Amino acid sequence: MFAVIRTGGKQYRVTPNAVLKVEKLEAEPGATVTFTDVLALGTADGLTLGAPVVAGAEVTATVIAQDRLDKVIIFKKRRRQNSRRKNGHRQHVTVLRVAGFAKDGSALADPEALDLAADHPATFEPAAEPPAEIAPGPAAMDVVESLSLESGEPSGQPAPASNPEGGRVLAAPATETHDAAFEPATQPPAEVAAGPAAMDVVESLALETGGESEPAAPAEPKQE
Repeated sequence: MFAVIRTGGKQYRVTPNAVLKVEKLEAEPGATVTFTDVLALGTADGLTLGAPVVAGAEVTATVIAQDRLDKVIIFKKRRRQNSRRKNGHRQHVTVLRVAGFAKDGSALADPEALDLAADHPATFEPAAEPPAEIAPGPAAMDVVESLSLESGEPSGQPAPASNPEGGRVLAAPATETHDAAFEPATQPPAEVAAGPAAMDVVESLALETGGESEPAAPAEPKQE
């Protein structure tokens, strides 16, 4: 539903609850004004054009405030005459909110507003309580085990505890413990004296590499 009204030498297309600014009207904020210069009226029955106005049609609005528009600069200059004039102007306007339409003294209802009120009631029912937590059954446990095998995770976890109601619940993963104290490392073995077999191996390696083997120290005679 819409209407085209004329006020202050201008035409405005208005809808229910629309806010618009028109040329200043002599009315206090909160007052109700009625426009009878309705040039067109669109309803659910169709569009009615006035000649020049629609007979019996009225548009009512409520005054919200008296305001002024942004400043407009008026600058005039005449070349080579040392003449310049600069002025500013803020136009006075009246802020309105359209209240409703009427024709032949009877108010017209907006069908779109009625449909919106029917689809969205003013009262709402509280949301239902969420369901209580349900323990997974045997089928769910089988799915979990198959997923763990497909993902490559080890399935060597302890068997879950049985539920009194017949289902099974997942057991909490075991946590690894680390002792704060550590055992000291074992001492390396003492140097072992090389025997005759070891000396032969060393001499053979020296010959293969081209090096000279050191002469073995003469054995000390045993004292009787």
